[in-house]
Amino acid sequence: KREERREKREERRENWREDTRSSRLIRGLEAMGDTVQITTEGGEQFFKHYYSYLDTARQNLKHLYHEASKVVWNGNTLNGKMAVDRFFSDLPASKHEPFSLDCQPIASPVTIPGQEPPDPMILVSVMGFVRYGHLEAKPPPDSKTFCQSFILGKDTASGSYYIVTDNYRFL
Repeated sequence: KREERREKREERRENWREDTRSSRLIRGLEAMGDTVQITTEGGEQFFKHYYSYLDTARQNLKHLYHEASKVVWNGNTLNGKMAVDRFFSDLPASKHEPFSLDCQPIASPVTIPGQEPPDPMILVSVMGFVRYGHLEAKPPPDSKTFCQSFILGKDTASGSYYIVTDNYRFL
């Protein structure tokens, strides 16, 4: 009888452990779902602003970058907000026609037990067509295919996201 009671106690403990693991997993999946939704919505908003600014209001692009931002634009490396602003102001007029957008959360590699995890970074990947030059010319300038990837990070001081890295390449 003593052995039976011990076995039942062990069984109850194991069931409790399993319930606890399951509820932790469910909470984790729910949080991940929220993170994916927030990441997707944030990435889509960024996408709309970025390409609108790039084609029609380049002076606003500098507000999306930070002094620590790094940009590689077809092999040209730029560091910092001012270098990016100068580079974009020298580009000819453009018209971007993105056809693919993907946004993914990038979890922080470091979490401190007992503290809220930091906000995830956001990976934004875009592909599309772009035309540079006098867009009203006859015939219009040839389109090129481009691929652009951003990593967005949250500025702890302002609470807003900015471009950490920006990689642009013609295909």
